[in-house]
Amino acid sequence: MLNRSSRPMRNCKPGLRTISSGWRVSALFLVLILLVCIVTSARAEPFVAIVDPSFYRAPVSEPIQGTTSTVIAYYRIDGDNLVPAKSEEIPTLDRTLVKKQTLVHARFLLKNLSARSIRDSQGTVIALILESPDPTLSSILLLPELSQQFEEVLGPDCLVAVPNRRTLFLFPRLANKIQSFAGTVLNLYHNDPWPVSTEIFALKNGSLSVTDHFNEDL
Repeated sequence: MLNRSSRPMRNCKPGLRTISSGWRVSALFLVLILLVCIVTSARAEPFVAIVDPSFYRAPVSEPIQGTTSTVIAYYRIDGDNLVPAKSEEIPTLDRTLVKKQTLVHARFLLKNLSARSIRDSQGTVIALILESPDPTLSSILLLPELSQQFEEVLGPDCLVAVPNRRTLFLFPRLANKIQSFAGTVLNLYHNDPWPVSTEIFALKNGSLSVTDHFNEDL
């Protein structure tokens, strides 16, 4: 018969090894979830398509009808900065999604813009100016509804100038005084750290084409 001193010792904390092992598995699982969230967050930065000069050589871009000087280029929005999107980040098949993201972004941007009107001596609006510190300003030109928004003032299918990333000019389609803005547009183009174009674009249902350019000798 076993006396008190000869009885086998019992574990006073039953399942301690099991609990410790389970805690470690749970902790490891939480760490893995955290890592996945960090990676996902890093990749969740939105992309946007904007009007860009071809000499910036954006890795992912699309042509604009009537010109080789200006393109639609794809960028990743990183805080207040634009980072050129890489080909592997936006394969051709994924551009539809980026264009949808661009429209959502552009609508939000347009909602917070105020157009400044320029009038001739008769009081007729001959141009609207849109300005923003946001370098994605030109993304609003891809909105199918943009022409309709200003149709009462400019008429249908207006003309556009994009001298730099922070400034847009909208003109009536039948404008006969558009070249009077050549000096202003060229000055904004040549004296900005992010010039875009000295061309005149036709805007129709979110589609751009180049119809003319501002004359340097005017």
